[in-house]
Amino acid sequence: MHYQHRYHAGNFADVFKHVLLCGLLRALSRKDKPWRLLDTHAGSGLYDLGDEAAERTGEYRDGIGRLANATGLPAPVRDYLDLVRGFGGRYPGSPLLGLACAREQDRVAACEKVPAVFAQLKAHAGGDPRAQLHQRDGYESHALLPPPEKRGLVLVDPPFERPDEFDAVSAYLKKASARFAGGIYAVWYPVKNRHEADRFRRRLMREHPRSGVDLQLHNGAEAEGQMRACGLCVLNPPYGWAAEMEPALRWLARELAQGPRAEHLVEAWEAAAA
Repeated sequence: MHYQHRYHAGNFADVFKHVLLCGLLRALSRKDKPWRLLDTHAGSGLYDLGDEAAERTGEYRDGIGRLANATGLPAPVRDYLDLVRGFGGRYPGSPLLGLACAREQDRVAACEKVPAVFAQLKAHAGGDPRAQLHQRDGYESHALLPPPEKRGLVLVDPPFERPDEFDAVSAYLKKASARFAGGIYAVWYPVKNRHEADRFRRRLMREHPRSGVDLQLHNGAEAEGQMRACGLCVLNPPYGWAAEMEPALRWLARELAQGPRAEHLVEAWEAAAA
């Protein structure tokens, strides 16, 4: 059985990841030059939160469902919610949000290897001329780099089903950054074991000597062995972007809290000296 995101769409991790993704793409759009988003593990792109899978877990209720009547929204969260509302009650995945952020000159390349899921992605996004869809393993997508636009964002968002997923992500980043050194790389990861996640972050800092920032959201839930926190490690982030996102993460930690220990973390580092 392969990972099926329809059980988890719109949960707290999606809200966290997608607020930050939209913020990164908005930062790229500050310049007139076109950009390209490469989504390595795209999924089907659009999810019905009223279907049996979403209702079975109910995860969206403690994610996007918490924000329906929220007030005092920080600008990045308000921008994200405006985009989500444009999908008429269904929840957009990263490739559809990327297209919603894209201007006429921008492009979104999305990879999905599972045939049935790729067919759904094609149905949801294939009609958009700005979309380039690839039925292939996302860890092979370094072959699509560098993008013709010479600027853009690579979102690495695997399902973390493999026991060696952190190793696979690191190996991919080495290949991708060798081809597209100037790109922005955003790596989502679950925090099921904090020590393992910390080792991964330190490994990225060591193996990829460029500036970066690690952002985490902990919802404070008590369930052992289940994901109650996740992170996004961004290599070569836009100038000032993390400072813009920090108030949004603080607000999300409060609004999405499932326990008294909910918190957000932001840790930046500078490029290693040559």
